[in-house]
Amino acid sequence: MADAAEDEGSFQKPRWFTPGRLLLIFCITNLVVYLDRGVIASNGVNGSPRTEQQPMGSGIQGEFDLSNTQDGFLATAFLVGLLLASPVFSESCKHYSAFRLIGMGMGTWALATFGCGLAVGFKSLIFCRMLVGVGEASFVALAAPFIDDYAPPAAKARWFATFYLCIPTGFAAGYIYGGLVSAALGWRAAFFIESAAILPFVVFAFVSRPLHLTGSRETGPDPDAPKSFKDVTTELALDASRVASHTVWLHMTAAYVMYTAVLGVYAFWGPKAGKRIYQLQGESADVVFGGVTVITGVFGSLFGGLALDALGSTLSNANLVCGVSNLVGLVFVLASFLAAKSFTAFIVLFALGELALFMMQAPVNAIGMWSVPPALRPLAISMVTVSIHLLGDVPSPPLVGAIQSALEAGKAPAEADAQWRISMSLISLLLAFSGATFLRGSFVSRRAKDYRKGGQGL
Repeated sequence: MADAAEDEGSFQKPRWFTPGRLLLIFCITNLVVYLDRGVIASNGVNGSPRTEQQPMGSGIQGEFDLSNTQDGFLATAFLVGLLLASPVFSESCKHYSAFRLIGMGMGTWALATFGCGLAVGFKSLIFCRMLVGVGEASFVALAAPFIDDYAPPAAKARWFATFYLCIPTGFAAGYIYGGLVSAALGWRAAFFIESAAILPFVVFAFVSRPLHLTGSRETGPDPDAPKSFKDVTTELALDASRVASHTVWLHMTAAYVMYTAVLGVYAFWGPKAGKRIYQLQGESADVVFGGVTVITGVFGSLFGGLALDALGSTLSNANLVCGVSNLVGLVFVLASFLAAKSFTAFIVLFALGELALFMMQAPVNAIGMWSVPPALRPLAISMVTVSIHLLGDVPSPPLVGAIQSALEAGKAPAEADAQWRISMSLISLLLAFSGATFLRGSFVSRRAKDYRKGGQGL
């Protein structure tokens, strides 16, 4: 662990390093990570259970004879590994090169995705999907702080926007890639190829001179001294309490949880709601919603980064952009669910709402890093990730499902279908509280410390 003992002043960057190259490497890796998300979603949609008419079924669901519930778990199993491993990688960068840790995590990811292709049944596949989340946790926790360290000060928000627009792009590419490869070579090949695609980055992360995050390496008389499990857990708890003590971070996290709860419902129930409200036939709602989400995700992320750079990349302005995007998005999505008389009008209004909502992708992640000391950024990101999933998009889809079931009870089919307007509008109202919380965060931020400006203490 000699790398960890180097002081900040003596650390030399590797010869390959330029900030632009680092951003490119991370964007490509982010694309591949979300390509995998699209692949598993594609298998879920394109696979079919075994029936009398189709005894073998198709895809993963058919080969392993999975129920719809089991098939659904494949899409979310990675969250188990992601939520458990994120804090571990966050704290480990105090003792090891963060770049090496990303390489270690993505090496785990490569093995796990390869294991998905070798799976012999539901249990082995679900285990490999959990390991995928473990590997992904390293990238989620540590990549964005590197961008924060090395992006030009006047373009930080644009760099964040570029990095985060890889999420909808990668997911969409994975959906297409998964469908094409599975049809031509079988679903296992899709996992084998993506595993091979990430190997150059894994090798590169281990053979190049390591990069460290600003403020991440511990100092002291003996920073390399081994620590007991009790020492490590105590330190983690103490660091978590330090993160939670920052009021701006707390406002952002609370607002982000509500925002994620709404987006999770749109992703899960949106196509079905549109299909039921407007009595659509076939799969057109799925395709349209997917296309709208990708396009608005890319352009919304870029517009949000450009808006923050234009206003000035301050904590207050980042909260302001997030708050306004939530409130403007709420107006359009409510209009789409409550007032649109045709599917065309609905999708136009909904697209404008999503465009506004996605504008907060770069600013919200900037708040998460700028509102805490540099040494706590990885843990702060991990804590946000855990919060938005456990409290946001994990419980919200079943909650809306229960609300819809209650609204439909005892009603004729046509009237029951119309209740989707109410259930989707009710969950959308969370955006009002999210927007208000961000605006309060903007006010609080005026008196709070921006830790980019030399604040490295805890």
